[in-house]
Amino acid sequence: MSYRIPDSASLETLLDYVTDVIAGLEAVAELAVLAAPWRTLRADLRQDRDARDDARWTLRAAQRKTAVLDVQWDRALVDLSGRAFLAAGKKAGLEPYASLFGGISADEATRLGPHKAAALGTLVAEKAKAFANPELTAAVTALEAATPALEAAAAVRDDVALKAQLHEITRLQRHLAVEKQIALSEVAVLTVFPGRSDLVRATLAPERTERAAKATVAQGPAPEVQPPAMAPTPAA
Repeated sequence: MSYRIPDSASLETLLDYVTDVIAGLEAVAELAVLAAPWRTLRADLRQDRDARDDARWTLRAAQRKTAVLDVQWDRALVDLSGRAFLAAGKKAGLEPYASLFGGISADEATRLGPHKAAALGTLVAEKAKAFANPELTAAVTALEAATPALEAAAAVRDDVALKAQLHEITRLQRHLAVEKQIALSEVAVLTVFPGRSDLVRATLAPERTERAAKATVAQGPAPEVQPPAMAPTPAA
């Protein structure tokens, strides 16, 4: 009869279930001692949930920081593009604009991911400095500052995202631990109260399973379906 928890159950779902079981076992004096390993499980689950949330919030912060620095990088690149265009007499085929943005426009570059953007920013800044054009100096300095900042933020974001995924392994491990404890507790309840499957159900059944069972009892058995009456055979 061992009850199973859906494989997709979240830590919150597992916590709720474990709390229900603890309350059910503690309701019967002879079974109260069986709640001890469940309380340990609940403490572990709470730590796991907090650690997962910390990782999730850290990831959200890293994602937002990267997005903001990406906007800063976009602005620096677009500014340099505009200045280079003016320095080229507003002619895209002339220098310094042709060498800096002839291959990829600033508008196209702003749609690149952070890592590609950082690589491009480094290259464009180096080319721009080679022109030694004082009209570009301030824009190049801004791009040189924005590029490594974006690259570093994106690297942190990727690292944090990878670590956040590890919490799924922990969730699966706790899921297995809960199901193992269900089996152990079922045996223990039946050892104390032989044949009391109703008590096993009351203490260990997931909430929805228990509600469904009560609903079935309340509604009674499904009505018997009668076959449709045969139509009379028409006279020849």
